[in-house]
Amino acid sequence: MSDKSTFIVTNGAHSGTVIQQTALAGGCYRLLVEAAELAQAARAGQFVHILPRQAESTSPMLRRAFSIMTAKNGRIEVLYRALGRGTALMSRWQAGQQVDLLGPLGRPFVEPEYPLLLIGGGVGTPPLVMLAWQTRLKQPQLPIKTLIAAKTSAEVLGKEDLLESGVDVTVATDDGSEGHHGFVTELLEKQFMDGNREYSIYACGPLPMLRAVASICEKYERRALLSLEENMPCGIGVCNGCSIPVVNGEGEYGQYSRICVDGPSLWSDQIDWPKLRS
Repeated sequence: MSDKSTFIVTNGAHSGTVIQQTALAGGCYRLLVEAAELAQAARAGQFVHILPRQAESTSPMLRRAFSIMTAKNGRIEVLYRALGRGTALMSRWQAGQQVDLLGPLGRPFVEPEYPLLLIGGGVGTPPLVMLAWQTRLKQPQLPIKTLIAAKTSAEVLGKEDLLESGVDVTVATDDGSEGHHGFVTELLEKQFMDGNREYSIYACGPLPMLRAVASICEKYERRALLSLEENMPCGIGVCNGCSIPVVNGEGEYGQYSRICVDGPSLWSDQIDWPKLRS
């Protein structure tokens, strides 16, 4: 995979309309929004900044960032977990709700050079779903494997979407209720131990999982493109709230990169892991 993307990042403001919202296990929701211009511009790996308000309200003030899961037929879809006040308000949205959107933001994933190995944990699967779909359109014969992590079988997210794209999916659950009983990173190491190392590796999920992915890749002299889940108050590189330490940093921020504009994906060997908080 190339180190650089030539894609020009856009950050247009859009008004969308909720088409459908579906409640999932574990307090998660799939939100489908009609936003034709945004859907047309979106690429795998980018995110959208949503203002989580009810109609006529002026609160909350800050947007929430969500990876784009699908962008088809003039509509985008995001998957989120209702944890705080903003996402709790979003979970109450019904069809017809008008939504204030900013995006697509961030840099898209670089295009793969080898067969894909995708690693998703929890609500980290959405950008990988879009990457699989986008890759199928451009390189229909390229093999794609996906490893999905979840606490239980009821909380496995994105599996059906990936299977619809003709992707080989293996699941790891903490309680052993589906697939491998254990960590998804154990499945990653098994791939390497079996001699399968020529992959373009992409991962998104909780930071401890990404840290383990980076460690295993380093062990086998590989690297992965990691989509990071950081709070992004502004989403456009102004507030510096999503800065993380990097190795051999360049530019005005020295040894730090802003996930919203320099990411949200960074190479696993680009991150200064000892300095990065858990």
